[in-house]
Amino acid sequence: MALFFASTNAYAFCAGTLIKEIKSIASKPEVIEAVKASNARQLAKEQVIALDEKWIRLKGRLPEADQIKSSKVSAFLAAEMNKQSYFKEAILTGNQGETVAMNIVTTDYWQGDEEKFTAIFDTNLPSRKPDSHISRARWDDSTKAMIAQVSVPVYDGDYMIGTLTVGVDLKRVPHPNH
Repeated sequence: MALFFASTNAYAFCAGTLIKEIKSIASKPEVIEAVKASNARQLAKEQVIALDEKWIRLKGRLPEADQIKSSKVSAFLAAEMNKQSYFKEAILTGNQGETVAMNIVTTDYWQGDEEKFTAIFDTNLPSRKPDSHISRARWDDSTKAMIAQVSVPVYDGDYMIGTLTVGVDLKRVPHPNH
């Protein structure tokens, strides 16, 4: 659970607290409804990949990115990210890993081929995958910070319908003893 927090109890506590905060955001009705709406549209995988390639080529400067970023749920996520100095980015995905919402424009549209999605997304009942994933720390160009991405599932009742990934600025995470 605490890949980037070393192995001390204090840092494990921090990881647990972050995961709990992010799960709370993922369980909000506006998040669940946005993912359900995206899943109902269900683009063909070829369409998702074509949009992803275009998104990467144009560095997110395309109407689809503008539409996603200006959505109501993206505004909600931006407000949630602004509540904590250590939250930098939020990426909400549907059941294919397609970007449903974001507080800043992502480097690509399709998250479905990335570990932050594949490590936790599971349509089995009960899920056989972990209920969270923390990436290794890395420099992130979109946030200009050393971050780890914390991913949690989005549920509609018992059914996993998407994921929420939050980029956490490691320099800003408070230590529980301070």
